[in-house]
Amino acid sequence: MKRAVLLMGFFAAVAAVAAVYWLAGGLPMRAADAQDAQGSSRHRPEAAIPVVLAQAKRMTLPIDFATIGTIQPIASIPVTAQVSGTVSRVAVGDGANVKQGDVLIELDARLIDTQIAQGQATVAKDQANIVKAQRDLDRVNHLLASKVETLENAADAQTTLDLAKATLASDQAGLDNLRIQREYYTIHAPVTGRIGTVPVKPGSTIVDGAQASPIVTINVFDPIYAAVGIPQRMLADLAEDKAQGMAKISLTVPGRDDRLEGPVTAIDNAANAATGLVTAFASIPNSPEVLWPGEIVNVDVIFRDQADALAIPNQAIQTNQQGSFVYAVDASQRAHVKPVVIDRTLRGMTVIASGLNEGDNVVTDGQLLLSNGALVSIKQAMEGQ
Repeated sequence: MKRAVLLMGFFAAVAAVAAVYWLAGGLPMRAADAQDAQGSSRHRPEAAIPVVLAQAKRMTLPIDFATIGTIQPIASIPVTAQVSGTVSRVAVGDGANVKQGDVLIELDARLIDTQIAQGQATVAKDQANIVKAQRDLDRVNHLLASKVETLENAADAQTTLDLAKATLASDQAGLDNLRIQREYYTIHAPVTGRIGTVPVKPGSTIVDGAQASPIVTINVFDPIYAAVGIPQRMLADLAEDKAQGMAKISLTVPGRDDRLEGPVTAIDNAANAATGLVTAFASIPNSPEVLWPGEIVNVDVIFRDQADALAIPNQAIQTNQQGSFVYAVDASQRAHVKPVVIDRTLRGMTVIASGLNEGDNVVTDGQLLLSNGALVSIKQAMEGQ
């Protein structure tokens, strides 16, 4: 009895294992079941992969060189005193915009004003002496005609008049010199621009001379220079395009969306020995004041415009061990791998040297799921393409 129970348990376990094995696919499928599965797979439709397309187009794009540059004032004028004196008035505040000729600082001019008044009195006396000498000469000449005066006295009267005129000329020159110096006591802005801080205050003593510190420094803000280093290999092309008025610089300030540009107006006369770069300068309009000296900016040095450049969005470019390629979609909506040769990239576009034709549709989104010959469905076309 016990043996019969054990045998029944053994056969039950074997049956359970066989059932699990068959459910896991371990038992061979019948021929009819295999044919049904193959037919079901054959008639299942191929899933299309959704993608975004853009069209390769001919357009006019600049030939440029992307780098970084710095903003520099076209002129930075240190203003120094031409005379020594005590500051009596500061007419501008720190960081003020000034126009050429505006009063910056006034010095105490009481002493020179007194000297000018004295010089004016001396000139007036000299003019009176001339009048008297002229009257004496006229009298002597009248008496000489009557044979009452001698030629010697007439000559002496003429000499006295000439000396009086010479004295007037000398004293007048001294007065003019004082008046010129008086102008130095009012310090004007030599150019239009923006000043920095003003270190002197009323009561400060200013010393003239070449070693004297600047009172203020005025930076010319409009226009302003964008300076950028150009590789030597590009210098000849840049100089040629500048001579034809085509070279320009386009820039953006990090953190701002607006783009500014201006013509290349100057190229430095020597290369930097350490970097091998030659500095080019572009004059950028800067009103209102967006650019400030010392700023680092993103720069495109535009040599000239290239017409009929074949371009696609940067997102379409893929790379593998063989190089760059794109997925091009044909009329049957299948994606095919197309190797391409890239000329350059700029402003979100890639210029294609070879590998594509105008009008080819390329995938810009969805490439990760694609393979050569895959069926696609067009989710959308990129705007503006």
